[in-house]
Amino acid sequence: MGRKEGIKILPILTKSVGLEESGSGVSRSCYSGFDHLVLSICTGASKGSLFAMTGFHTVYVDDSGTDPKSNIVSAAFCVSTVGKWKSFEDSWSKIAKRSGFELKQFHMTEFAACRSTNPCRQCLSGKTSTKDHPWQRWSQTKRDSVLRQMAKAIVRHCECGFGIACTKKDYDEHVKNSPARSVANEPIGDQHFTFPLQVCGGELARWRSANRINAPLKFVFDLPNDAEKREIVNVFFAAAHNREKDQDGIEQWFETDGISYESKKSVPQLLAADMLAWAIATLRAREVFRTGRNFELYQVADVLLSSEHIKLGRIEKDTLAKWEQKTLLEAENKPLSAVQQD
Repeated sequence: MGRKEGIKILPILTKSVGLEESGSGVSRSCYSGFDHLVLSICTGASKGSLFAMTGFHTVYVDDSGTDPKSNIVSAAFCVSTVGKWKSFEDSWSKIAKRSGFELKQFHMTEFAACRSTNPCRQCLSGKTSTKDHPWQRWSQTKRDSVLRQMAKAIVRHCECGFGIACTKKDYDEHVKNSPARSVANEPIGDQHFTFPLQVCGGELARWRSANRINAPLKFVFDLPNDAEKREIVNVFFAAAHNREKDQDGIEQWFETDGISYESKKSVPQLLAADMLAWAIATLRAREVFRTGRNFELYQVADVLLSSEHIKLGRIEKDTLAKWEQKTLLEAENKPLSAVQQD
């Protein structure tokens, strides 16, 4: 289960690091918030070494459905190099400028929920307005066009991406509240989002193995609450029990010296993971509960699933039930000496 089990899948810094103002004799920094973030999470990095880090992979992580009212939870990883992530930010910034909104305003859930024929609750209550949600006034043609452009930029600039969803009820029944949890050989979290997070980690490990990549990984998470942050550290980055770090060339857990927790409002790369997490959560909600909008989902999923390196998948109830049964049988047949060593 968790990171290493299979799932059902549906499919260069170009500016200088400093610019001398002409005739002023004053150095003006060309760093964006993204540049500062890169330097802050890369151990030993300096302004002069920013170009040299373009081969490092950074993983941007987001989730969807952590609200207790949600029946589906999802997580997503978007992975690429520093240079490609910079190009992604430039691309999305141009799309936003042409379309008339700011990236700090954008959030996939808010975009999908707010339209001229059906404004979102926040706009109806006066908490937000068309100034915050300019897309409310857009035609369907413009909405579709902007979403497709943004999704295509993800496909173009990300080396790989994974979005995984599961039904909370199924996870509770077969994992969280199952007796198999106490005898499992790997850490299991209390937070629902931790499970799809672990599965995304397994898909990333397979991708790294298949492409023979062992370069350092940097992780950037959307701002979590305290409980979520504890699980990221104590479950996702925890070593599995009685297991080698590498099995058949696949990492069983990640070791990283670069972890950061940031806001999507200041780090637009997180919005790529936000789009994947939203897409698979909405798709799964449509499959299981017949809820969620089709318009935005079609535009985003059509682009993402047309690529070979962006994968959206869901964990079926049957998969969780089989893991539960297998784990309990393995524990039952485990030699007493091995149990005493645990």
